[in-house]
Amino acid sequence: MGKTIKIRYCLVLFAVLPSFAFSQALSPKSKAVKAAWEALVKQPGAKQCQLTYLRVFPENKHDFIAVFDRDDFTQLYTESNKYIESFIALVKNYPAQVIDKSINIGKDLRWNADAINYLQHGIVEIGISNTIIFSKKLNSLTPKQKGRLVKFLADVENHKAYPQYQQLINALTKTGEKSLAHKFELARTERENEKE
Repeated sequence: MGKTIKIRYCLVLFAVLPSFAFSQALSPKSKAVKAAWEALVKQPGAKQCQLTYLRVFPENKHDFIAVFDRDDFTQLYTESNKYIESFIALVKNYPAQVIDKSINIGKDLRWNADAINYLQHGIVEIGISNTIIFSKKLNSLTPKQKGRLVKFLADVENHKAYPQYQQLINALTKTGEKSLAHKFELARTERENEKE
């Protein structure tokens, strides 16, 4: 009886392993992001490495999900935070490009844990540190896109534990973007009322 169980176990294992190995293979886009990130980590000050990573980082929701937030937890899901943090850090040298790409992705996202959450917080941080460029990009969106992005950025469980959101509102107000700041305030209120 024990020998039969071992044989069945081995057969199941051999049947499952090839499909598991196949599902772990990186897509060309994920490979490109990973390779560019590894080069950037080795030479963080190298302009060419920075520009390459900026270029290969996903440009839209579809590509972002495919690389960092797949339902089967493959591709670059498990370490998505380090890839996203490195991308957001490029705002120091390339603010317009990072903001443009971040907002192009974020305007179509709905909150979820892990990668989407990391990007959500990253967008708020870059909005605080680069408010003028951030607000220009937001104001270039259609009203519907702007509304979706603001709603996405307001979608946090506890705003009392998230002072960065208020800091973004303050930064927008300080730069004269009172209408935009008001949209963020309304989105926060709407999100807080959803809990009740």
